[in-house]
Amino acid sequence: MQKKTLTSLADIKAFFANQDTAYYFVSATNFNMMSMHEWVSNWTNINLINCFDGQHPNVLWVADNHKQQFESIEDISAYLLNDPGVQTHIRQANARQQTNSRAIFLFFDEQIEALCQSLNLDILLPKNSLVREIDSKIVTTQIGNEAGVHSVPNVLAKVSSYAQLQQLAQTSGLGSRLVVQTAYGDSGKTTFFIANEADYDAVASKIECEEVVKVMRWVNCTSTAIEACATRWGTFVGPLLTELIGIESLTPYNGGWCGNELYADSFSADIRQQVLQKTQAMGDALYRRGYRGYFELDYLIDLDTNAVYLGELNARITGISAMTNMSDFSQQTIPLFLFHLLEYEPTIELMLSANAFNQSMLTQGAAGIAAQVIFKYTDERLKIITQAPVSGVYEMTDDGRLILKQPGYRRRDALADNQAYILRIMGVGEYAYQGGDLAIMFLNRIIRQPSGQLNEVGDAWVKALHDCFSFRQLNQEERSMVELAHNPAHVKSGHR
Repeated sequence: MQKKTLTSLADIKAFFANQDTAYYFVSATNFNMMSMHEWVSNWTNINLINCFDGQHPNVLWVADNHKQQFESIEDISAYLLNDPGVQTHIRQANARQQTNSRAIFLFFDEQIEALCQSLNLDILLPKNSLVREIDSKIVTTQIGNEAGVHSVPNVLAKVSSYAQLQQLAQTSGLGSRLVVQTAYGDSGKTTFFIANEADYDAVASKIECEEVVKVMRWVNCTSTAIEACATRWGTFVGPLLTELIGIESLTPYNGGWCGNELYADSFSADIRQQVLQKTQAMGDALYRRGYRGYFELDYLIDLDTNAVYLGELNARITGISAMTNMSDFSQQTIPLFLFHLLEYEPTIELMLSANAFNQSMLTQGAAGIAAQVIFKYTDERLKIITQAPVSGVYEMTDDGRLILKQPGYRRRDALADNQAYILRIMGVGEYAYQGGDLAIMFLNRIIRQPSGQLNEVGDAWVKALHDCFSFRQLNQEERSMVELAHNPAHVKSGHR
């Protein structure tokens, strides 16, 4: 096997622009990897949701035949890979290139691993069993402790009652206001804020069924997010982003993630340096455990003390991957995800310093202003969508309306202050169910107050996005179908 040595960012760009192997991103939408086809030749997104009305040349859309209900993103990935047209596409690519094609997933499981093996499709991700282990918030805390990257003061324990929770908090010096997390769960669905017995009682069943939960001191904090890539050449780190959490107009979940920002003044130089060092330490610790490639970390910055605490680890591609890889810094250098692909190229040797790249990211990574909002359906009542925007570039009028400038699939076609790129997730005629993603909007404005709430600009853009959608009540026939199905909502989103 002949080795190829890459010595610069230009070499990496040229390598992926001219390679012949087929790459597939298999997921509900292309959101997380939405620009990767611009950097990697022979890149195809295999998707369930028709975000672009058939107009994206690198999306292989598989229609939903409605014969099954999807309980997870893994179900969707399996459905897509079992489609005869998809299997033909993969087999033809394998025959043409005389080697296995490559697959990337947002979520996958042992069933998908076996299915990919039968299709001669190599998964460019760590084994699911390792991902599942590391994705536990309990294990994350332990890895962080081993790496010297500590969480908010906490205790890991079995909780069986409110009285026991109080006793744990008192013994550990955590105070009376607590945050409890279960091992698994995304977008705040299993993060519980408990200040009294009533708060506990509302979520007791979700806490008490767990063998171990993480009980943390409540801190007055702001949330951050950063992606990195653990490789045999070191850990490469991306730009540091703010987070939008629990905005009522965007998510029904109190601790739910619903957006991010990237701009220079969002964090001090000291905070950025601390986060970089901690992220490198976590990446190196993960690699020692056998984890290779892309991951994301949430940090909590205590606004009262400026302490930086480890929040969560997502051992995978995440909801900030699009922002990270489409940032100004990535356009000037390379997308962070290319380091992940290189880690899975056994014939490649990279003569590029991770430390030098990271220092460049530290000084230039927050260039420009960018933001994204994840717009979920927040109403408890199931409805039918009667109006939805097409994916494309929009401009805001003086009276606060969004006007379509051009349909399309390129986020970076919308870079002016008064422009946004909207990626539609749910379309006309679909069920809108609580927690389902309706759309994702990319902006070039600061939209968040230091307190974490939307500022006036953010409120205006979110209201304009809301106004792009209309809904109606279900008729009797539709209600009967829902009652018969018991679970009307296909799990078609969930990009975190």
